[in-house]
Amino acid sequence: MVAATGTNFDNRYANLADVDEFIQRTEDYAAGLLGADEYRAYRLTRGVYGQRQDDVFMLRIKMPGGIVLPDQLRRIAEVIDVAPEGLAHVTTRENIQIHYFPLDQVADKMRMLADAGLTMTEACGSAVRNVTQDPYAGLATDEVFDTTPYLQAIVRFFLRNPRAQKLPRKFKIAISTSPADRAYAAIHDIGLVAVKDANGAPAFKFLVGGGLASMPRTGLCVHEAWPAKDILTPMLAVIDFFQEHGNRKVRSKARIKHVLRKMGPEQFQTTYEGYLANVQKDPPPQLTHIETTYPGVETWHYARPSDAEVGIAGFHAWASTCVRETRLAGQVFVTVRLDRGGEITAQNVRDLATLTEQFGQGRLHFTPQQNAVLRAVPVADLPALYTRLQAAGLAAAGANTVADITSCPGVSTCNLGVTYSRHLADDLVEALEAVGDIDTTIKISGCHNSCGQHHIGTIGLYGALRRIGGRPAPHYRLMVGGDVNPQGAVFGEDLGLLPARRATVAVQRLLDHARAHKTAEQTIGAYLRSTPPELLRPVVADLLDIADDAAQELDFWDIKASAPFLGETRDGECAV
Repeated sequence: MVAATGTNFDNRYANLADVDEFIQRTEDYAAGLLGADEYRAYRLTRGVYGQRQDDVFMLRIKMPGGIVLPDQLRRIAEVIDVAPEGLAHVTTRENIQIHYFPLDQVADKMRMLADAGLTMTEACGSAVRNVTQDPYAGLATDEVFDTTPYLQAIVRFFLRNPRAQKLPRKFKIAISTSPADRAYAAIHDIGLVAVKDANGAPAFKFLVGGGLASMPRTGLCVHEAWPAKDILTPMLAVIDFFQEHGNRKVRSKARIKHVLRKMGPEQFQTTYEGYLANVQKDPPPQLTHIETTYPGVETWHYARPSDAEVGIAGFHAWASTCVRETRLAGQVFVTVRLDRGGEITAQNVRDLATLTEQFGQGRLHFTPQQNAVLRAVPVADLPALYTRLQAAGLAAAGANTVADITSCPGVSTCNLGVTYSRHLADDLVEALEAVGDIDTTIKISGCHNSCGQHHIGTIGLYGALRRIGGRPAPHYRLMVGGDVNPQGAVFGEDLGLLPARRATVAVQRLLDHARAHKTAEQTIGAYLRSTPPELLRPVVADLLDIADDAAQELDFWDIKASAPFLGETRDGECAV
């Protein structure tokens, strides 16, 4: 066991003046001095998001790169303690969300978080949202350089920046430390992938216009290798471009990907270069204070010992799926698997804080797969860490396998939700726990908006409504073949609309079919990603429709629902 080394890491982005301003604006709204629409737009920029339930709100904590320190984790646990649900959720964008707070309690929780350096500012709304990053950055075996200092500089430049306020729509940035693109840069408004330029200096492949939801597209590469020290210049040019060309009339078409779709790549590139030239006349500061060195990589392998060798039952299965080598011999990443769409309790968070202090680097990193990663853990400490994780109920094996499922909250809290996506995730975890495949991802969203990133899952599902005999019934749209790889994003092909209670059977059939038909060299995931949809559709064809006269009562009930499906959606605040 080693002492933490992350205590000097500057992870404070909060400003207490934000809390004071929120209190004043909320008082103005209560006094009728601020209109409802104007207040709602403001409230969202402070990370306070309306729920499906009336008069309560979700608080979104903005955590750049998913990086959080032990004292910050303990403060988050204190907020979860007083949350009506007593739970928090890790999102696919490396935030933490806590639900069910009445508005008159929000400012107090905001101040509690800010005192620990945690901010909610611009976590929602038409602003630059949380900047995400590869959770392995700084220690990855394949990294080009550590992107973390650049992440922090980018966050500090855009946070509260007047030039990036009141955008046409939300704006998302992701940074990957290697071409493997583990941060999914290809599906972001701006995606940065670490590379070297022609002279061997640190640079970023610069992608613009990626996104998911109803019209997914992979980002356009506008620069193959832009100098890392000058990365704020093209980013600011894209913001200026978006400010003037984003659709402010039709919110559903306001993201920059729609500008790219409308203009086409050539016109988009030409127009962007005009904005770039303008920014270069009065450029933002260069990041010359960042000293980037290319890491040395020691080739090594951690031989996962058997349970008998370690003397702990379950250790080998856990180490085989939750432990990954870093670039430093004898030190590993440990993934703590968080099921139910990243659901965690206050005690879970406190336990993670203690483990982060006592093992490895002293910084915890949340991931786009809704898990948590401990970093630089010495191999010799793994048995002790596993025992501690067992005691905390956090020692589940199977991280990053087919049973480690990504899911948004769905209809449980979201106004736009159609189905209980987490309930389907629970069913699939139970059904697939023993499969063990490490090259297949399952991603679930409660509606078409892709908060669960269903488009890029090897198998993706999103909630939808279909009427049977005039009565609304819960369904999932089934998609197969999605991925993000060094060439960009690939989006799943539509296999059809499934009754919700048949979704688990459909997924099992696809996996069984892949296992039976793949070559010896292929993984299940590789087979599903490479097989045309017309060859896969027959595998599930009989599950896709229910005749009006064949429907059973349960077909009108969502998975684990306590009442029949109504299919009601409300006005969500995603587009405000």
